[in-house]
Amino acid sequence: MARISRTGVEDRRNWTPPGRLRRIAHDHRGAVVALLLATLVAAGLFVATSAMAVNARFDRRVAEMIYTRDQRSLSFVQQQEARLTRQVAERERELAKKEEELVPVNQPYLVVSLAEHRVLYIRNNDTIFRAPVAIGSGETLVIDGVTKRFQTPRGKMAITAKELDPVWVPPNWHYVQIARKNGLGIVDMSDASPGALNGRFPPGRVPISGGNVIIPPWGSPQRQMRGTLGVAKLEIYVGNDTHTTENENSVGTAASHGCLRMLRDDILWMYNNVPVGTPVYIY
Repeated sequence: MARISRTGVEDRRNWTPPGRLRRIAHDHRGAVVALLLATLVAAGLFVATSAMAVNARFDRRVAEMIYTRDQRSLSFVQQQEARLTRQVAERERELAKKEEELVPVNQPYLVVSLAEHRVLYIRNNDTIFRAPVAIGSGETLVIDGVTKRFQTPRGKMAITAKELDPVWVPPNWHYVQIARKNGLGIVDMSDASPGALNGRFPPGRVPISGGNVIIPPWGSPQRQMRGTLGVAKLEIYVGNDTHTTENENSVGTAASHGCLRMLRDDILWMYNNVPVGTPVYIY
């Protein structure tokens, strides 16, 4: 309803809350605009701050997830490393035990390195003697469909005998090799009587007659050759010996039929200093 002013004139202004707001807005327009702008700025800052807080919480959550995952990965790696360390330690203990079983204690032994073409005579950790050797050539020879390879065997062995001025009894392949090298035929008399060639061929020589190499009977004088193995021989096992050679230039190379060839002075030292029964390791 209308009010009466002090002057007695009817006051027609609207005194309701909306009316008062309109009047304030009309009378104080600058202040109202500034207030609205401040309100908008405050609202914008609130929204931006809220967004930054949300992003920070998200980043922190992601970091926690990555850290947790990395901790699990690190723990797995540590467990694997510990397991491998235990396996290596166990393997080292097994190898040490095996070494104690294989390597003689307080007893000299021979070690032959095929790669280095040398032999070592060792007691404990001291190398008493070393010398070059010739090893198996690795060549092959096919006889009646069977391939023979001339190579030095590997493994743990022992000196089984020693001999000065040794006699070599060649196997059949020796005569086959000579025949093929010279383009000759072969007559095999290896199963004949030991005296079958006596009077026809000298002892210790390869019998050749009529363009053929004759394989002498086992036990015959023609099958016993002196000088081929040099001045001394250390037998490692039947068919594989350490001895000198007629061709000393071959020592230090891969040139033999499987035996270990040595220089004259070296094999004599071995003969005089290496006892029968000495372990031999060829690798």
